[in-house]
Amino acid sequence: MSEGILEMEDSLRRANNMKNWLVIAESTYTSWIVIVCLSVYWHYRIEKEVPRPYLLGKVLLIAEKDEFFHVQQAELYLRGRFTEWHPKITTPPGLYLVSLFYLGVLSVTRIIDYVNVADLRRTNLWAAGLIPFHVWFVLSKLVTSYDGFKADEIALPFAWSMIELNHAILNICLFPPLFFFYGLYYTDVWSVLAVLTTIQFRQRRWWRLMVAAGIASFFFRQTNIFWVAIYLGGSEIVSRLDRGSGSGSVKPSVRTLVVTSWQHSYVYDPLVSQASFEDYVTFTMSLVAVSVAQISKLLPHVKYYLQILSAFGFFVLWNEGVVLGDKENHVASLHLAQMLYIWPYIMFFSFPLLYPYILNAIIPQELLPSGLRTGSTRHQLPRLIVALPILFIMLLIVHFNTIIHPFTLADNRHYTFYVFRILLYHPAIKYLVVPIYFICAWAAITALGGLPNVQTPIACTPIPRLQPVRRGEQVRLPPSNAKYAELAFRRGRHVSFAMIWLVATSLSLVTAPLVEPRYFIIPWLVWRLHLASPWPTGEEASKKRRKKARGFRKRLRAVFWEKHDHRLWLETVWFLVVNWGVGYVFLYWGFEWPQEKGKVQRFMW
Repeated sequence: MSEGILEMEDSLRRANNMKNWLVIAESTYTSWIVIVCLSVYWHYRIEKEVPRPYLLGKVLLIAEKDEFFHVQQAELYLRGRFTEWHPKITTPPGLYLVSLFYLGVLSVTRIIDYVNVADLRRTNLWAAGLIPFHVWFVLSKLVTSYDGFKADEIALPFAWSMIELNHAILNICLFPPLFFFYGLYYTDVWSVLAVLTTIQFRQRRWWRLMVAAGIASFFFRQTNIFWVAIYLGGSEIVSRLDRGSGSGSVKPSVRTLVVTSWQHSYVYDPLVSQASFEDYVTFTMSLVAVSVAQISKLLPHVKYYLQILSAFGFFVLWNEGVVLGDKENHVASLHLAQMLYIWPYIMFFSFPLLYPYILNAIIPQELLPSGLRTGSTRHQLPRLIVALPILFIMLLIVHFNTIIHPFTLADNRHYTFYVFRILLYHPAIKYLVVPIYFICAWAAITALGGLPNVQTPIACTPIPRLQPVRRGEQVRLPPSNAKYAELAFRRGRHVSFAMIWLVATSLSLVTAPLVEPRYFIIPWLVWRLHLASPWPTGEEASKKRRKKARGFRKRLRAVFWEKHDHRLWLETVWFLVVNWGVGYVFLYWGFEWPQEKGKVQRFMW
């Protein structure tokens, strides 16, 4: 009898979970419609203002030389000449294979005679229509899980609303360096889609499909290997281990943590909002210790990621290198300065999300609105004993490892040309901006821990404090973190995510001598997906959000501030302004190079 009741309860729970997912999916159509409409309009404006067809091997007008190379290579594939390769193309043929399938389905006979660039560009338009759904699935799983662990009930936490989730998806798809390429024939849009698909399959535990999608991802961009193998593999390892942060005012010693990690597979992994710089170092030592001790246990869980790495290794051996063409201008080198450039990149595009942290660091709290105040010092700038060594290391990187690729200062169509012109205007400027790198990095990492005013602890059983290890004593194994699986988006991310994200970002950037905004798209995307919910948690906050506002002004305030994260509105406006400005300059501010009379050059990312 009791078994029948349990089965019935389980069936009802599954039905309720499915209903919740359907409600979330239905709300996502709004984001999808907006993104599709804007993408189609952007594609239409490009086709109208930049006439371009690639007809019978003769170029009439092409917006950008890199796109011209992609169009040429696509024509070879569409004609079935798969053994020929354009010497200037460095990325694998994933985009051309997609175009071959897409255009082949539409019309097999027409593409044999000529290539219509509008049709090729429309390949990315199809990807733009798919990305919102993949973002929805990845983000929905993240807000209903605890660092990858499935929650008991699949439902949006009350710290999030359906509208906010929908709004976040819209903003992510509007990200300017990504949105710009919805209308052009570049590899970046499908590269993002492939990585999102791999992450989605990993969340669903569809391992064979994950391996296939992971291998397909580096057919669009080789550096995707670090996201589908290293980032996801590291996340898988951490999710398979018991974790905790300890409690109390005194933290366990490093020796205690290492011994406990070695003996009991227990990783020290505090929340970002509660962590200091030392906690990042301690986490790394703890993770290394437990991984070595439990390597036989972890290997079955990482075998799929090893398969992806092996496939990439075979590709490198077959190709005798990572890049396919133009190898003399794309030699892999150690470019540590890339990890300095990414922080102002994140700050520039995401300052609507990061400004509360800056305000709390520089303005007395009594002068701030109550919704932006913090009652603790957790969101203050790092201590001098931590900040000074980091600043010194940044200065060393700037001095000894600032690499200026010849292409950077030779092509004035890209915005990075003007950024580096400013940095090189005076020898001191590149050193003076180091504090800016530091502050931007601090804000980006701190944002993973939630808004400054979100410090209310979630009601849950506390993780037991680790006790000192004495000779002859045994350490009690801490309970599994699955028992304490709460909806972590209310409190932010753990140190484990921040460290794995930093490692994957570093590996994908520091080997590239050329600095391009496109290279930072996926690091920004993964960071943005993992930002915590900004709303205070608890019964009081939940009641306030459900309370119906009366009067026009109160309703307006509720929509833009009290019942909706106002930062999302700021982010939307900022992205629309940037997209409009970049698009307008690209379409209407063309110029000519003296050496190429009659050919319009255009500004772009």
